[in-house]
Amino acid sequence: FLKPMKMKPLAPVFVVIWAAAIGSVDGLAGGFAKVKGTPARKTGSAAAAKTSARAAASSDDITAKKAVSNLFSVCAHIQDLKLYKPTWADACHQIVDEGGTRIVAKRDIRRGHAVTLFPIHSLGLRTIRSDGRKARKNRESDTEFVVYDVDRDGEFFGRGGDERAGLRLKLNIPLDRKQPAAALMGDRKRHVLFSTFLPQKSAQPGWLGGRMRLGDESTGNSITIPLPGAAPLCAVVATRDVKEGEEIIRCASRPDLEELKSILAEEHGKDISMLGMHVQMACQTTLEQVGADKAESDEIHSSELGPFHAINLNYPGLKMIHQDPDIYSVDDFLSADECDRIVAKACPHLKPCLVNNERNGRVEQDPARTSTNANVPQVEVPTVMRKITDLTNCSPDKVEILQVLRYKKGQEFVPHTDGFSGPYSSCGFVDSTRLCTVFCYLNDVEEGGTTYFPEVDLDIRPKRGMAVIHFPADVEMREDKRTLHQGSPALDDKWLLTTWVWKDPRTEEEYGEERLPKLNDDII
Repeated sequence: FLKPMKMKPLAPVFVVIWAAAIGSVDGLAGGFAKVKGTPARKTGSAAAAKTSARAAASSDDITAKKAVSNLFSVCAHIQDLKLYKPTWADACHQIVDEGGTRIVAKRDIRRGHAVTLFPIHSLGLRTIRSDGRKARKNRESDTEFVVYDVDRDGEFFGRGGDERAGLRLKLNIPLDRKQPAAALMGDRKRHVLFSTFLPQKSAQPGWLGGRMRLGDESTGNSITIPLPGAAPLCAVVATRDVKEGEEIIRCASRPDLEELKSILAEEHGKDISMLGMHVQMACQTTLEQVGADKAESDEIHSSELGPFHAINLNYPGLKMIHQDPDIYSVDDFLSADECDRIVAKACPHLKPCLVNNERNGRVEQDPARTSTNANVPQVEVPTVMRKITDLTNCSPDKVEILQVLRYKKGQEFVPHTDGFSGPYSSCGFVDSTRLCTVFCYLNDVEEGGTTYFPEVDLDIRPKRGMAVIHFPADVEMREDKRTLHQGSPALDDKWLLTTWVWKDPRTEEEYGEERLPKLNDDII
């Protein structure tokens, strides 16, 4: 899905008070605003500035800004055509002639299908501090927090960049509660997520959103929609059948918007799901960063934790390898035959993963810290699922999508926890959390590749078929930071099957098991 590559360092994020210098987009309808390049300037009284500074220090603001930074890192990475090319990249192209610039369909496009993606040259968070009747006319105290790639686009967003940028298009991105990023943005009436598009930059196949002319409901044939479960990524979607050679014209709103979203999710479910995984990684990284920042002030003492999820203590071969925090193992949880068949099933479908770079706090693709993974449908491994549910005392709908991970020589997984601080919505689970981690080694590793728990100084050597169980959070949804662990660098190939048990069943249809692509006909 994404080829390994180190991203160029992104610019430090900055906060400016833009006020009328950039204009505004009313509401959260996903509309555009044309913004001419006038220099940003500070406005408002000293008292208003102080009020903004105090508000900016709030917990919600900090979390939202960290989320914007991590989400942009992911989006910038995905927009590199060397790493990712949308499957619908050949749907349309740009034509420039005496009549101007037009986006034209290269093939027939059916209603509800993706036409192209909307490019993200910067990602921002507008914090609305004005209120009352004057809010729409007087936004002097509003601020905008903008993230961009300094190496790629610094000339447009840095000092003096407004004159070079010329015309900009801004897109407000509405986030419903099903979007993983929504929980991190806080109050939707106060925080507005938006992206900026620079039309003067070179057009990229598959990323032509924002370049088409604007029409109305009768003349337009497309609309911009946030990708389900993958916002801030947005797709331009056909609102009716479009013929080859027909110009793509966008409209601002449609009465059948929800139906178009459903068609989009059904038709492009595989692509959207994979993009959503990267967005979820950015969201999870944000929560880990916020948790680390607040650790000293609100750390829960280990004696206050518990109770934890009750697994089946009578499961054959179960043994405790560490107490408080409790960590268990089961030798031969999977047979050698099951391990080999799972590896064979997943191998042709492996895709690179994103990881959290602890040095700069961003989600990146790094050749030295990148495993590959594949999602495994429960229906293809019923025997394995029965073992997992018997061991963990849970129903299948509380089990997160099974993943097979492969670590090659030199690859590792940096220290991390699997839990979340408080209720969290991700992977189809809403206002819940991970209570139990289960992973199983699928091969023997003679050297390297151990799983190390530094807080308790426990090092586990991979052994084919052996399962390891630990508890990232208690049933009150409080994270146990003592379960911090890492995958040490592998000197030989290491294969893992891993999943997590959540407190509540999965409820979001977009993440249903039936939406996962079939891997092969071997039923394990």
